[in-house]
Amino acid sequence: MPRILLLLLLLPFALSGCIKDLIPGSIDFFFEEIPGSKHHGPNGTWWGYNQSKIVRHGEVVYIYVVENDNLDTNQNPNAANPSKLVIYRKEGDGAWQRGAAFNTSRPGNILIDTNGVVHLIVFEPTYTDQNENGSYGRLKRYWFPDAASGNITSYREEIIIDNDGKYQGETVNIRVGASIGRDGTIVVSFGLNRSHQVWYLEPGSLKWEMQYAGYQLGSDYYYPYVLAGKSGTGILAIQDDWTGENQPTLYQKTHYFERSNGTWRHESMADLSSHALAPSRSQLVENSDIYEDDAQRMHLIYQTRTDPGDPWLNTFIHATRQGSGWNREEISLSDKKTSWIRMLEIDGEIWYFCSSWDKLYFRRGDTGKFTRLKGPDINGIYLYLAAPRGGTSADEKYVDLLLLNGNGGNYPNARNYYVRIEKEAIREK
Repeated sequence: MPRILLLLLLLPFALSGCIKDLIPGSIDFFFEEIPGSKHHGPNGTWWGYNQSKIVRHGEVVYIYVVENDNLDTNQNPNAANPSKLVIYRKEGDGAWQRGAAFNTSRPGNILIDTNGVVHLIVFEPTYTDQNENGSYGRLKRYWFPDAASGNITSYREEIIIDNDGKYQGETVNIRVGASIGRDGTIVVSFGLNRSHQVWYLEPGSLKWEMQYAGYQLGSDYYYPYVLAGKSGTGILAIQDDWTGENQPTLYQKTHYFERSNGTWRHESMADLSSHALAPSRSQLVENSDIYEDDAQRMHLIYQTRTDPGDPWLNTFIHATRQGSGWNREEISLSDKKTSWIRMLEIDGEIWYFCSSWDKLYFRRGDTGKFTRLKGPDINGIYLYLAAPRGGTSADEKYVDLLLLNGNGGNYPNARNYYVRIEKEAIREK
């Protein structure tokens, strides 16, 4: 597997009209191609944009890959034909080390605690009907007590939510989000039957606790971004309403759930179901990230698509709250076709790490200029960042990114990349 150290090219002019404010200069960064899924769907590693897929502890980085070669003969990754979720470990500039593999039908979540123990939250299919698409199954946790010493083959496991594989139907939704707090509390969340379930495992506890963040919600809210924060639990989830066979699924509302001092509350962040475009455009809203800064201020980023001439032009809203009430501001972008924005706090300031279809760039706060990282040749980027909600300390010296290939036309030879940037190299940008 090639490992390449490249010089970041900061072009001082607009490139295809996308990035107009690029800082002249250069920084060093590292990227390399990593293993990936053979098939795009239904369970390519790129899927599940809300999930935690990369974490760091000191000099070690962990990711997972969904190996889905099993779909060569049967496109349903069910219990009779499971894919494998495989953990990988990289120490310093060393090669990626392949570890244990687990039955799955969809991508999952990777978390790390302050002791360097890695946790995987994995959806395991239980139905063997060859026509079942892997949506029925149980939720499991695997953890690696000796990961810090390099052992990612020895693990322990437990069932969080079971499924009998015969008659129960859906006991847990495949669109699972997860987070781990600095105290080691693990939080898992998903929408089901127009309610939103949250499962907790407290430090030292042998039993998971379930709570409802909300129920009788009027819509299903899926793909939850979960944050186990200092001030409580925050969840940002998107409407995902099935409207009938061969009909579009609705993504027109986004909802925020929060548990503070033992009490759950929830509220709408954006509801465009009455927008003039709603009858003709099923997707008007998408979520992009959740973050709690050192001052325990909550940050949410979501996007709206309300340009009548182009459904892929995005407006990103950064909502912040400390105490009561939200402050919403539009993020100024040179590229209106930016797909994802992820957040990371560096020296007390929120930085944006952004991707469009085939470009990657970052920005210091709301007033900094955009800096493009000219490197990996990839399109259809799904961007993931090692963040505190996954257990990565905000004090680590690197920014770690995954660029996963979401372009179905690139499979079975899609390229995926790992990117590492020293924070010291970008602080002055």
